[in-house]
Amino acid sequence: MKKNKKEKTENRKKLSFSSFLGNNRVIMIASIIIAFVLWIWVAIEKSPEVQQVITGVPVNIALENSIPEQLGLQIFGESEHTIDVTVTGKKYILSSIDRDDITVEAITNYVDSPGIKTLQLRVSPSNGSDDFVISSVSATYIEVFFDTYKEIEMALQPNISSELETLVPENCLLGDTVFSKGTVIISGPATEINRITGVTATASVNSVLQKTTTVDPELKIITNDGASLEYSVINTGDTDITMTIPVLQVVTLPTAIEFRNAPSYFIGNPLSYSVSPSSVQVAIPIDSLETTNYFTVYTVDFADIINSYNTYNIDVSSINSFKIMDDSVKSFRITINASSFDAKTVTVPASRITLKNNRADFAATLDNNRDIAVTLVGPQADIDAITADDVAIEVDTADKVITGDTQSLQGTVIVSGGYNCWATGKYDFKVTVRALE
Repeated sequence: MKKNKKEKTENRKKLSFSSFLGNNRVIMIASIIIAFVLWIWVAIEKSPEVQQVITGVPVNIALENSIPEQLGLQIFGESEHTIDVTVTGKKYILSSIDRDDITVEAITNYVDSPGIKTLQLRVSPSNGSDDFVISSVSATYIEVFFDTYKEIEMALQPNISSELETLVPENCLLGDTVFSKGTVIISGPATEINRITGVTATASVNSVLQKTTTVDPELKIITNDGASLEYSVINTGDTDITMTIPVLQVVTLPTAIEFRNAPSYFIGNPLSYSVSPSSVQVAIPIDSLETTNYFTVYTVDFADIINSYNTYNIDVSSINSFKIMDDSVKSFRITINASSFDAKTVTVPASRITLKNNRADFAATLDNNRDIAVTLVGPQADIDAITADDVAIEVDTADKVITGDTQSLQGTVIVSGGYNCWATGKYDFKVTVRALE
């Protein structure tokens, strides 16, 4: 009986295995698995080696702590280089290889002077990988320009380019050009910078200029040998440089003077004066003709006028307004007639000498404990009536440039009470300043 059970069990196992072998789906799945395993094995163990070209592999030029860096040399011009690298290895490995798996280094050990240097290239698998080998490269060296950095500041030289026979209307001329910024910074390799002799700013004019015109000039570096520079650049700052070309018209204007710090009465009733010569030929901006009635020779401060005849000789070279066209005029003689006025000296007490300080960047203290004698000039009735109580002195720091702990600042004499008087002379006071944090 037991024997029969054993035989039945064995027969059942044989039948089950036979059924498994007879199942086509099972056999198909098994075949696929076996075939995949064999394919993987062949691909890894029996796959032939192939070659592949990796394009655009970047060249690393490491300058940190290098010999060129220690000598103050840096790269100018093209600093990014690439090469093509051919690699050999198993096909399944090369299928995943890219530029990051290859390192190309430029050897800078022999760069010890300025100039174009030939750098040998060292090509190797990144991280020391031995899954593939470098078969060939498209270049074994690169050329790089090394030099020390230098910059200089140079003034612009104006230049006007035109094919016109005349640039301005009849009876007009060109004034001196004006730049929004007169200098530029040029930077680059020292060997190039040392060849620079100037910078021109050229404005192209294609039609007659009817008025003062502002243009964007073309800047060009001039060298001692006339050759262009490859690596040097012009730095104009935060804004572009403009070039203003004044168009001037020659006219004859009466000469005059202006007054500064005049009492209110004398603003509407100026002092009597004369200027010799009484007129002069000048060149003024053509667009200012309608608003220009006279030629200002000099500005006279009332503090310089005494009760007498005041004379000034003004050299034409000190006048920076309009261009004087008459070469025979070398100077102007000014005479101010204040002889009809009286003078008087009053003593201003120290208590009426005050400091006006509205500055937020420093604190100021007036160093004065003495009375000051002030000379006043004006009509006789006002001079007779005015007293020291009508006079004060104020030292204002608002518009002063403070350069040290103690400064000598000029005080302003203030006349109150409606008197038509002014103070002559200069009155300076010491002011102690302390910068505020």
